[in-house]
Amino acid sequence: MCLVGWIGSWKQSIRTGNDAYWKQEYDAALNAYQTAVSEKPENPIIYHNLGTAYYKIGDFRRASTAFQTSLLKGDIHNPADVYYNLGNAQFQLRDYTAAIKSYESALGLNPHDSDAKHNLALARQLLKQQQQNMTQQQQKKSGEKTEEVENDPTNLSKAETDQLLELLTKNENQRRQKILKQKLDSGYRRDKDW
Repeated sequence: MCLVGWIGSWKQSIRTGNDAYWKQEYDAALNAYQTAVSEKPENPIIYHNLGTAYYKIGDFRRASTAFQTSLLKGDIHNPADVYYNLGNAQFQLRDYTAAIKSYESALGLNPHDSDAKHNLALARQLLKQQQQNMTQQQQKKSGEKTEEVENDPTNLSKAETDQLLELLTKNENQRRQKILKQKLDSGYRRDKDW
């Protein structure tokens, strides 16, 4: 009798989780599915349900992990749905490369899934944009570094340094002559220091 109660316990947790899920009480569903997982950790359906609950509360990383665990646990009724949901979680994480692989796996199992086809096309488009943005950022960074090197006063050639020194010396001499002229015009006389 105790064994029957134990077996029924995880099934009851799944039912409770499903009821809460359909009522959009995702936290309650999550708790029930977690209880079911602790009681029956080898059941892939529980992990799939757990993943959908995580997805609904916006915890896409845990949803992705739960979907992957569901696939690893083995014989699941419709793995195309699990791959599709996994792709959606990865898509939300902006891991477009992984999402593309998941959608392709879903389509390999169910080639007529129009939602998976749509999401696959969207993920490919966003991956392409992501790669273009990264390329532009890298080009911008390398352009900024080149500009910094060009404008860096410590990065002068010997000829540029000599030219700058000559210009500074010339300006200093002109400044001294101007100050001396002002002193002479004002009547200032310097005593001889011998």
